Amino acid sequence: MLQGMKRGWILGLPVISARSGKRMGVVVDIIFKHGHQKIRGLVVSTEGLFEKRKHIPLEKIRAIGRHAVIAEEPLWDSKQSSSLIIEGNEEYGRKILGRQLLTGNGQELGTISDIILDPNDGKIEGFEISRGFIDDLLEGRYILPYDASNSVMENAVIVSMEQIQHIKAYNKGIKSLLDIQ
Repeated sequence: MLQGMKRGWILGLPVISARSGKRMGVVVDIIFKHGHQKIRGLVVSTEGLFEKRKHIPLEKIRAIGRHAVIAEEPLWDSKQSSSLIIEGNEEYGRKILGRQLLTGNGQELGTISDIILDPNDGKIEGFEISRGFIDDLLEGRYILPYDASNSVMENAVIVSMEQIQHIKAYNKGIKSLLDIQ
């Protein structure tokens, strides 16, 4: 079973300076690059008169905890502009949510409802799969361990037939709570 944190749990966490203890903003998303095993960093909304969004590279994050993220200052490389820089095929985590999970032969497995990552090293552990409101309620949701070789398209993620064997129940639905088969 995966031991990581859902992306949704990280959103809204305060980002605290490791040096001064000062609150620097709150997490609004993760950044990842297809084909890579780890996230690239976090997107932080800074506080002040005007909201600014900054990218904290993974290397500047000391810890992602249940109550806060501890980061090095400054949040971005001072040689770069203060605006968020997204390169190549990097994406915000929110953009992958809702994409269909399909097998190579076109079978639909559900949709991606969240991303699970290891808070210790930023490794993407898997995708939480929703099979629809009724199925989620009755059966619960499932986890598909992350495979960097998956084909990520604009509206879908294609997974191998071998990977389907690793799908595990993540939380229990009403059926298991009532012990109904």
